[in-house]
Amino acid sequence: MRILLLAGASALALSTPAFARQGEDVSATQSSETPIDSLEPADAAPAVMAPAPTGDAVLDRLNALETRIKQLESRNAELEQQAELNQTRLQSVETRAAKAVQFTWGPTLSEPTGQFTFKPRGVVEADGAAFIERKGGYDYNNGTAFRRARIGLEGTALKWWNYRIEVDFAGNAVNITDAYLQYTKIPKTLVTLGQHKAPFGLESNNSDNYNTFLERGMFTNAFGNAGAERRIGLSFAYAPTETVNLAIGAFGDNESISRSTNTPVTDTPDESWGFNGRATWEPVFDTGKIVHLGLSGYYRTALKSGDVEDAIRLNDRPNVRVDNGNIADSGVIPGVESLLYAGAEAASVFGPVTIAGEYGKLWADRPGLENVSFHGYYAYASWFITGETRPFKGGNFDRVRPFTEVGKDGLGAWEVALRYDKIDLSESPIKPGNEAQSVTLGVNWYFNPFAKLMFNWIRFSGDNTPLDPIGDKTKGDAFATRLHLDF
Repeated sequence: MRILLLAGASALALSTPAFARQGEDVSATQSSETPIDSLEPADAAPAVMAPAPTGDAVLDRLNALETRIKQLESRNAELEQQAELNQTRLQSVETRAAKAVQFTWGPTLSEPTGQFTFKPRGVVEADGAAFIERKGGYDYNNGTAFRRARIGLEGTALKWWNYRIEVDFAGNAVNITDAYLQYTKIPKTLVTLGQHKAPFGLESNNSDNYNTFLERGMFTNAFGNAGAERRIGLSFAYAPTETVNLAIGAFGDNESISRSTNTPVTDTPDESWGFNGRATWEPVFDTGKIVHLGLSGYYRTALKSGDVEDAIRLNDRPNVRVDNGNIADSGVIPGVESLLYAGAEAASVFGPVTIAGEYGKLWADRPGLENVSFHGYYAYASWFITGETRPFKGGNFDRVRPFTEVGKDGLGAWEVALRYDKIDLSESPIKPGNEAQSVTLGVNWYFNPFAKLMFNWIRFSGDNTPLDPIGDKTKGDAFATRLHLDF
């Protein structure tokens, strides 16, 4: 090919005066021909010079032509290098732009190095419920309510720090839910300081965004309020493997608990404090096939119920929050020096089927008085009709992602679930014989990973309730629905 090119160029050179200038550096006249030639490549190749004149006009013209071809080849290589450099720069800009603002249901903002990120977060849950009273004189209120209305922000700072602050406006009150810093540099370890969830059980430590039913089990709420849930403290979480998670922490009270109104101030009870821990293990951990086991516990002292020192009160509503009537209530139990809790949890996922349950027992130490204990449990099964599987991550359930989404030529994900739930507070010295149970049928429609519509039919009953008339038995049905959105 090169011989043909030289031959053709020779014929052109013999007939063109421009090529008759022997010894001329042809590249000198090329530097200003086009704007692109003025671009300086990152690593410019050395200039190719024509050989010295030989005195033979034809040979000198051929040498000049060969030199010109080498110069063009060199220039072509430079332009290719410059184009590659420009493409790399473009990709770098695109990468920085992608990191700067990313959108799902809410934006994530980042500066170019990625050391600082900022993401707004929030949850909106609107509930509606209608009740049918089957026994007892209490009139449950039909109506609507915001179960959660939270807004906050989270992100990273200086590479090794996470942060989050979130406020809840539901219930005509403003409360801080999360407010913490998290240190991540220690391998496989998270150190969290501030108000956050204390290690407890599966339902309690699972995100509220991923609940299968409108509310968690009654014992989970009652015992969690006594010594877990969100509290100000310091915790350490360690995950030596993908399937083992250990967490321990020391905690005071929740930020939203108000100071005592007693006078004089010397009668003000101290803030309660204690230790919490949880350990989980997944002996089977694969896509669509998971077996989960866990243990949790806490110790708590310096207790109070309202302004009553060394006291506790355990209660909960019938798996719905639109009405405030508690069907399980221990009353204010005095003389409680400390609480000790132990719980066990198990869950399994087999394709679209999930089975889960927990059991917990709470002991109240009452020096000089009769010690009492309480227990509760729940068990449920769910099935994704559309075939999705519930994911697991870090010892907890993770976000369900429908195969197809509503609005994208899909029907979303559909799930049916059934739960039995019981709490036994019958050893209470204030309200003996108090216990409650419920059966809940749930149907969930996941529009996409961040929005869903939930429906629960709850058949509940309670013995020796605090409802009107006090000490009576209550039975009823609740038909409740929730529209959930988080970002």
